[in-house]
Amino acid sequence: MEAIINSWLNQLDLLLLMMSRVAGIFVLAPIFNFPGISTTVKIGFSFLLSLIVMLTLPTSSLFVPPTDLVSYVLILLQEIVIGLSIGFILQLVYAAILTAGQIIDLQLGFGIVNIMDPMWGTQVPMTGTFLQILALLLFVTYDGHLLLVKTLMDSFHMIPVGGTALTLAHSGQLADFMTRLVCSVLLTGVQLAMPIIGVILINDIAMGIVSRTVPQMNLFVVGVPVKILVGIAFLWIILPFYVEGLNRLYEISFSNVHDFLRLLSP
Repeated sequence: MEAIINSWLNQLDLLLLMMSRVAGIFVLAPIFNFPGISTTVKIGFSFLLSLIVMLTLPTSSLFVPPTDLVSYVLILLQEIVIGLSIGFILQLVYAAILTAGQIIDLQLGFGIVNIMDPMWGTQVPMTGTFLQILALLLFVTYDGHLLLVKTLMDSFHMIPVGGTALTLAHSGQLADFMTRLVCSVLLTGVQLAMPIIGVILINDIAMGIVSRTVPQMNLFVVGVPVKILVGIAFLWIILPFYVEGLNRLYEISFSNVHDFLRLLSP
């Protein structure tokens, strides 16, 4: 046991590099980035996962950290950037969901109603919060947190610690890759909100026809409650399709992470 502990102490500098990537992922990754999870727990979990990964890797493939402080710090920052990038890519799903919620709330007349979001810690749309909580439940139900840990371990096989250097060529490819992902957030949000947008449009057309047919009816008094009821009822009807759509989004999200890792793999 003493020999094992001494071996770990001799590789403490390597363990710190691996922890920096794991901690970077946990800063932004879903579930693990909850403000309710204390920093001590995150650091301890990062240490435990890093230690497990280091023990599963072949001894011959372990990176030998440089003795130069400047080189070591540069590799440390590189690992943090890789971890933050993976967490950011996985977090884009929830940004698209919040965008869809904002669009739906504007259509239903809930644009001025915001509630506290447990993940972001800010005021967010009410429907967006509902869809986000649903997405988090699906993430845990379908073992998304375990897939996240598996993706984390795969990242050390695809991009070993210190196994790649972020060059100008990588910077250009990464900038293009991240730009396309961020731009897809708005498109995905609109696609998620499109069924409600279509139903509300049909409802507005119907209410306009009714107001022309029955001029005595106060459209503002009747139309707003009807729009809310129709929107909420249709949202409830299409909820199973949203579940399928969110599962597909998670698949795309993890696929984007692997594309990112392949982009940096040596």
